[in-house]
Amino acid sequence: MRYLLTISYDGSDFFGFQRQKDLLTIQGELEKVLSTILQEDIQIVSSGRTDAKVHALGQVAHFDTSKEIKDLDKFVYSVNSMINKAISILSIQEVPGDFHARYSSKEKTYLYKIFLSKGNEPLKRKYYHICSYNLDIDKMQQACKKFLGEHDFTSFCVNNEQLKSNVREIYDIHLEVKNEGKEIDLYVTGNGFLHNMVRSIAGTLIDVGRGRFDIEDIDRIFAEKNHQKAGKTLDGCGLYLVKVIYK
Repeated sequence: MRYLLTISYDGSDFFGFQRQKDLLTIQGELEKVLSTILQEDIQIVSSGRTDAKVHALGQVAHFDTSKEIKDLDKFVYSVNSMINKAISILSIQEVPGDFHARYSSKEKTYLYKIFLSKGNEPLKRKYYHICSYNLDIDKMQQACKKFLGEHDFTSFCVNNEQLKSNVREIYDIHLEVKNEGKEIDLYVTGNGFLHNMVRSIAGTLIDVGRGRFDIEDIDRIFAEKNHQKAGKTLDGCGLYLVKVIYK
C-alpha cells in the first residue's frame, strides 16, 4: 500500500532532506521512525530534495508498506511523538500505487524570506536572509515580471549534466512587503525548480533593488546561460517549500 505524507520542518540543523550516512537529515529521521512503527524497512520518496538549512511548510513524500494503516490520525500522532521535534507530519492519506511524490506533481510554490537590517539579527538569521542594503522594492517587483513564463534557467541554477533540460515555467512570482517594510517575502510558483534556482533568483532581485543590475540586465543574464553572471545565490536559511500541487 502507498501512503502520502505532508510534512513541515525547520531545516536549520539538518544537512538537507536526502539521506546521508552519519549526518542528520529529514529523510533519515523520517525513515527511522516509520520503520520502527511499521516494523519493516521503509524508504520514502519526496517531491524534491531540499538543501541544508532549507525549511518546509508543506513538503510531500510517499512510502510503500505491506501494512494497512487503519487509524491515520493515530498514526500521525505516533510518528510526531517519536520523531525529532524539528519535524512534524501534518497529514497522511492513502494514494494509488501509481502516485509518485515527485513525478506526479503539477506545480510547486517556494517562499524566500528577506529581512532588512544593518545588524546581525541573531533571532532571525536561521529563518531569513539578512540584507543590509537599501532596496528599491518597486524596481524589484517590476523585475519579477522578467521571470514569468517559460525560460531556460541555466544562469539561475547549479549545473547538472544529468538533466535533459534547464527549461522551466514560472506561473507566478511576486513580492509581499510586511513589518513596515522590514520584511520581504518572495513567492515563486512554477512547474519545477532547478538546484538553487529560487535562491539565485532572490539574489538577482536584491542586486536589482540595490542598483547593481538594471531590470533589462535580466534578459542578458538569461541569454548568456552562465550562472556566474547572475546575482549571488543566497543562503538556504531563507528558503521555504510552501506547497506542492498534484494532477
